Amino acid sequence: MNAPTSRPAAAWLRLLPATDALRIGLLQTDVAGEPISFTFANGHRPQRDSSGGQGLNAAISDLMRQGEVPTLVIAKRDELSEPDSLDIGLPIYCVADSVPGAWATPATEDARRTLATIEGVDAFEPLARTGEAIDAAFADRRVSEMMAIRGLATVVTLPISEARGSPSDASSFAASGLRDELVACLRRILAPAQPPPSTTALDALPLSWPNELMPFQQDGVRTLLGMDRLLLADDMGLGKTIQAVAALRILKARGMLGRALVIAPTSVLDQWRREIAKWAPELSAIIIRGAAVDRIWQWRAATDVALASYGVLRADAWRAEVSGRVWDAVIADEAQRIKNRVETSAAVKSLRRCRSWALTGTPIENREEELASIMEFVDHDGSEPLKRYSAGETLLARHRELQLRRRKDDVLDDLPEKLVTKLTIDLHPAQRASYDRAEQDGTVYLKSLGTEVSIVHILELITRLKQICNADPKTGASCKLDDIDERIQVLAARGHKALVFSQYTSKTAGVAAAAQRLSRFQPLVLTGATPIADRPALIKAFRTQEAHSAMIVSLRVGGVGLNLQEASYVFHLDRWWNPAVERQAEDRTHRMGQTVKVHVVKYACRNTIEERIDDILATKQELFDELVDDVSLDLSARLSREDLLGLFGL
Repeated sequence: MNAPTSRPAAAWLRLLPATDALRIGLLQTDVAGEPISFTFANGHRPQRDSSGGQGLNAAISDLMRQGEVPTLVIAKRDELSEPDSLDIGLPIYCVADSVPGAWATPATEDARRTLATIEGVDAFEPLARTGEAIDAAFADRRVSEMMAIRGLATVVTLPISEARGSPSDASSFAASGLRDELVACLRRILAPAQPPPSTTALDALPLSWPNELMPFQQDGVRTLLGMDRLLLADDMGLGKTIQAVAALRILKARGMLGRALVIAPTSVLDQWRREIAKWAPELSAIIIRGAAVDRIWQWRAATDVALASYGVLRADAWRAEVSGRVWDAVIADEAQRIKNRVETSAAVKSLRRCRSWALTGTPIENREEELASIMEFVDHDGSEPLKRYSAGETLLARHRELQLRRRKDDVLDDLPEKLVTKLTIDLHPAQRASYDRAEQDGTVYLKSLGTEVSIVHILELITRLKQICNADPKTGASCKLDDIDERIQVLAARGHKALVFSQYTSKTAGVAAAAQRLSRFQPLVLTGATPIADRPALIKAFRTQEAHSAMIVSLRVGGVGLNLQEASYVFHLDRWWNPAVERQAEDRTHRMGQTVKVHVVKYACRNTIEERIDDILATKQELFDELVDDVSLDLSARLSREDLLGLFGL
């Protein structure tokens, strides 16, 4: 038995927070799903107030009075902070991602029949279109000006069916172009949800892949598809980006992907777009960048995937185009960028999303609290307040449930060995004299500060001493660069290429100094100062031109987004504060596609601060091994052979 057709069957309710208000939209449809009217308001009322929810009741009731009374109201659970406290005289049915719907208020018989009738319509689709219509309405200058008048409750009703008359007087001034735009948004809700293909019958999807994914990558794709919260922590070089792109493609083929957001370091955004074009050609993608005025239309572009840097996301998180939508998937690439609870991390965690996927080979670099911050993004279910983790067993237990990690040694039988050599060498006489003088003077200075000495003072001295270990500031003498020069001379004669990493970029003790000392090998230089647009050509030249036997790279820039299998030797001119970052740099060359052994040389000067730092780094490596390397999902308990083969039509 169908619900009555003389009244709206359902009202689809959205409540979107704005800077200082609550934007409310209500879409009414008949029993067949045909849109009837759209009403929206900016009530300047908080979601919670001293009246126990009466402010929100009044705001919703204002919208209800503008049209016919529906049979039931359908809303998103995460937008109603206290649904049981609402009393608007109508049954309210709340839906949430991956959670069965529930009645927030008692259901009538009519409401139950209506719900059963419209079950063929994906509830999230009309709710999503209602949200889009709210964004479109408030983006109109005339509407925003009208709604900005405090103390004036302005409600605008837009009849969608021509038979129901013209727009109300309150909205007539904005009815022409805006009405057409809103109708275009709202009429797209009618298609019923298509049942997704079963996970064991994906061979029915017309998908072909440019290359065969390796078995562990197929495991990763299948796990991403099966989990809306996942920390994919594979070793560098195992293709985390490809796995994520393949998962997005399959979601799109299933009809389960509207729009996804990828947040990544600026240097890898173009790489993401290339991988999408290669592995998911059906997906459209846009990089959000440039001036603020250009980013507005980029965010609004109707693409399957938006690609944004962490900096752009931090700057634009407040925009309605970002915060006002529910993303089908948010992927935080190089997720160690949100290891600290700062503004960038808060902006990423604030995104409303159905799926939270974090990709990083180094979920912890220095301390357990970094893992806690990343897990706060991953373990998101749409509820408020957001989960907060701290170091301890609760964090580690949840980490074991949500992390998938595979090490190269475990999954790549044919990957050549990586040989790490730690060289302890003596400073040149000129370096030793400068070093001893600097250490003595620095120690005296620290003692003179007494209780006023700070960590900044200590770090300044350490930095000065480490740079002297790289090269003498007066004479340029360098025991390390002399050794590297001799080694590269032999390597170049045999056709090998080398990467040289330094955390510094200066002409006296960093990348620039190394480039000058090794100039006979025509080294290419890559630092943060290298324009993003120039980097692809630089990398191509290193790969293809025999004349360039070395590339000298600043450690932070070289740690992400580079595939440099052409190099088989890596030299660390100086040591970074944590071994995870160093390993990221080394894995630019020790990754799939490498055909020869990779040799890594790490320098430390005898009887200097560098020997003491090496002891600290060993302790941090033990922490990483314990908290990251030994943790992974038990895929054997989740996947069958048929699941994996069927996923890729094998």
